[in-house]
Amino acid sequence: MNKHLTKYLLLGILLLTVAATQAQSADSTMPHRDGMHRWGHNRGFNRPHVHYSPEQRQQMMAIDKEYRQKREDLFKQDNLTLKQYKAGLLTLEKEKKSKLSTLLTPEQKNELAANRKRMEENRQVREVAHLERLRIHLNLTDDQVAKIRAGNENLRSQARAVHGNDNLLPDQKREQLRSLMAKRNDIYKSVLTPDQYTEFEKMTSHRRAVGMPFRGSRSI
Repeated sequence: MNKHLTKYLLLGILLLTVAATQAQSADSTMPHRDGMHRWGHNRGFNRPHVHYSPEQRQQMMAIDKEYRQKREDLFKQDNLTLKQYKAGLLTLEKEKKSKLSTLLTPEQKNELAANRKRMEENRQVREVAHLERLRIHLNLTDDQVAKIRAGNENLRSQARAVHGNDNLLPDQKREQLRSLMAKRNDIYKSVLTPDQYTEFEKMTSHRRAVGMPFRGSRSI
């Protein structure tokens, strides 16, 4: 496969993933039509947000337009190697993030920090409720609960590191997060007894069948 075809294939992947990844990332800073900033991917529930002024929204759109134009110009440089092309994309991502960050006022930054804190508290409450439900339904021991909790927290820590790694392109972050999500079920399989795991799979399958996310297997 020649260099130009490889670059076209890479760009196609990037175009498909960058929007979804940025929308889910806490680094994404594009406003919605209602003037509210959305973060995370919790189906609109407890998402951190901030209200932007019309002037800020105009500046954001200008920054995004400039970013897209620079990305197109970079792609047109046929003398670049694939490595140089990726490095150029990373530079543009960091530049856009920096410019968008400077638009936030101290009050808006405080609002986002408070919302993130509230979301983390809510997550911890849901985690406790989830583990207590499993404890009762599967008759888990204290040691099993502790191991599941530790395993999940380890994966969350790794996921936070991936999200915060500015040296990864959006598609690279997405791939690493998929890999972490795939490992989550392994935690339960290694901790539960065969009978408990069979029942755990039944619980997961039932909730999926009725369209309900299961805390043990949802995204990180």
